[in-house]
Amino acid sequence: MSTDPNPPSNAAAARGVVLVVDDQMKNIQVVGTVLTREGYEVIPATSGQQALQRISARLPDLVLLDVVMPEMDGFEVCRKLRDHPDTAGLPVIFVSAANDTDTIVRGLEAGGVDFITKPFNKSELLARVRTQVDLQRARETTARILRERETIVSMVAHDLKNPLGAIRFSAQTLAELPPEQMRTASDLVVHIVTTCDQMLRFVDRFLTKRAQEAEQERMTPVRISSDQIREMLGSWYTTAKRKNTTLSLRLPDSPIQACGDLFTVRQILDNLMSNAVKFSPLGSQITARIFEEANELVIMIEDEGPGFSESDSARMFQDYMRLSARPTGGESSTGLGLSIAKRGADRMGAHLSIENRPSGTGAYARLALPLDTNE
Repeated sequence: MSTDPNPPSNAAAARGVVLVVDDQMKNIQVVGTVLTREGYEVIPATSGQQALQRISARLPDLVLLDVVMPEMDGFEVCRKLRDHPDTAGLPVIFVSAANDTDTIVRGLEAGGVDFITKPFNKSELLARVRTQVDLQRARETTARILRERETIVSMVAHDLKNPLGAIRFSAQTLAELPPEQMRTASDLVVHIVTTCDQMLRFVDRFLTKRAQEAEQERMTPVRISSDQIREMLGSWYTTAKRKNTTLSLRLPDSPIQACGDLFTVRQILDNLMSNAVKFSPLGSQITARIFEEANELVIMIEDEGPGFSESDSARMFQDYMRLSARPTGGESSTGLGLSIAKRGADRMGAHLSIENRPSGTGAYARLALPLDTNE
C-alpha cells in the first residue's frame, strides 16, 4: 500500500520496501510521501501488533518504527523482531520526538540500527533510509550467493561420488583376480578409464563456469541418438550386477534422433540409474526402455523397489530431500540426485517425471527429449 497519490512505477518501486509504523496516520502519510516520491514502496502500520502481522505476511527491507505507541511500544516490537530467526537481521530505525540520551540508548539496546528525531529533516531521513536499505540488500545478495555456492559444491560432490565408487570397486576387483582371468581384468581397466574420463569432463565443465552463473548457464543443444543413450544406460550393467540385480534394456527397432545437451542427459540418466540400483531389492530387475512417442524420444526406467510415499512424491525434487525408503545395499544418499536431474531437465527443455508403477510395486522415471527435426 502506497501513501503517495502518484505511486512510482514497478521499476522505481524496486528501490526498496519500507514498513512505516506509527500510531498517528498523519505521521505515516508525511513519511510515506517523502519515501514514495524517491521510489520506495511504503507499507503502513498503525500499531505494534499490526506491524508484526504485516512483517509476517511480507518481509520489508527496512522498518521505520515509532517509539511511543499504545499497548506495544517500539522497543518491544524491535525486541520481538530480534527474537525471531526470520527477522533477527531486519534493520530497524527508531523515529521519535524524544531525543534524550536514555531513549536513544534504549532503542539501540533493543536492536535498532539508527535513531531519527521528529520533526525530521527530509534529506537526513532519505540518506539514512538509503544507507540501511542498500546494506540490507547487499547482505541478502551475499547470503543468496553463499547458498548457491553451497548447493553447487554439494552437487559436484554428489556427481563425483558415484564414479569414484565405481573406480574403487573395479580397482579392488582387479587386484584380487587370479592370472587366468586376465580378460576380465582387461574389461575392468576399460571401465576404470571410461569412468575417469567422465569425471574429468565433469570437473572441467564445472571449473570453467563461475559458481553464481551455474543456474543460468547456456546449453548447446546437439543431436543425441538412441544408440548414445543405450551406451549411457548400459554402463550401469556392472553396478547392477554387484547387487545381483538384472538390468534389461529394450531398444527401438530403428535409431531415434533427439535434441538436447549431451552432458546434461548423461548426468540425468546417471542420477536416475543410481537411484534405481540403490533402492532395488537384491535379485530384482531394472528395465530401461527407449522409444518414440508424441514427437519425443522417451527413456523409461522402471524398478521393483519400494516406490514413493505421498510425502516423497510432493517433495522428491527438492534439494537434500531424502526418501522415506532406505537404500537396500547400505549405500549413502545426499538427497540431491533427483533435484539435480530435475533442474537439468528443466533447463534443457526436457520433461522429467517420476511415479509409482500402476502395479503397486516399484516406480518408474520418464525422461522425454524433443526429437531432432533437422535433416
